[in-house]
Amino acid sequence: MAEFQEGTLDTLMERLCSSISGFDPEWVKRCVPATEEQIQQLQDILAEYHYTIPAAYLCYLRRMGQDDGGLLEDEWVGYEVDIGTVLELLPGKCEDLEKGLFQFSDYWADACFYMKLSNTEDNPMVTDWEGVYVTESFEKYLFRKAFHMYQRGFTYTDFRSESVCDHHERKKKENCRTCPYCGETVEERMDFINQMAEAYGIKKAWFSDQAHFICYSAGYAFEIRVCTGYSIEFCCNDDKLWKQVKYSLSSFPEFFMYLSEL
Repeated sequence: MAEFQEGTLDTLMERLCSSISGFDPEWVKRCVPATEEQIQQLQDILAEYHYTIPAAYLCYLRRMGQDDGGLLEDEWVGYEVDIGTVLELLPGKCEDLEKGLFQFSDYWADACFYMKLSNTEDNPMVTDWEGVYVTESFEKYLFRKAFHMYQRGFTYTDFRSESVCDHHERKKKENCRTCPYCGETVEERMDFINQMAEAYGIKKAWFSDQAHFICYSAGYAFEIRVCTGYSIEFCCNDDKLWKQVKYSLSSFPEFFMYLSEL
């Protein structure tokens, strides 16, 4: 079973590498750190806008800045996060940097991710190009991507997505508590999931955040996303578990109830 270790920021890379090596021992051998010259180039660029490299990202660069072995690079085909690409991008990103948005990835469809820079934040929020929330911190983003690597090792996997119920306002409140599609905002939808999970004793992983509910055990792993509506990806190795759970993925009360009985 994988162990995604929580800890202080100064142990970030040690914990991340140990966590991934638990299920993919070869991964760490593929990682290539950024050079100090590249890191200094980046620092010089950010200094022009009165920022420094966030500590969490600096740790990442010094451990795997040139090649992260597919950790972030596997977000999409053609997605690039290496320090060389970042340094090429930044001269044309003056307006973003003036707004405190640092683009640390590149993708042909403009679905790129940014960090919200602050001289008081060592572990910045990850956003999209409009500054819209993606993940609570860069550390949680790294561990969520490590979790996705872990998921790919399971035998069975399925993904379901549902829109928010259009009629929940006309339902009685007590009925909406069992509706799998209620909640107009991200906060309301996550509150619904948290309440349901708590009712059945299902605990979320520490790197979950306000838009992602993550849970794993020796036998299964799943992530529920509430960014736009609801989506869930469930993975397991056991054939019997798979046959039971896959039919309940669109009904969270049934899904959590079944997992609580394992």
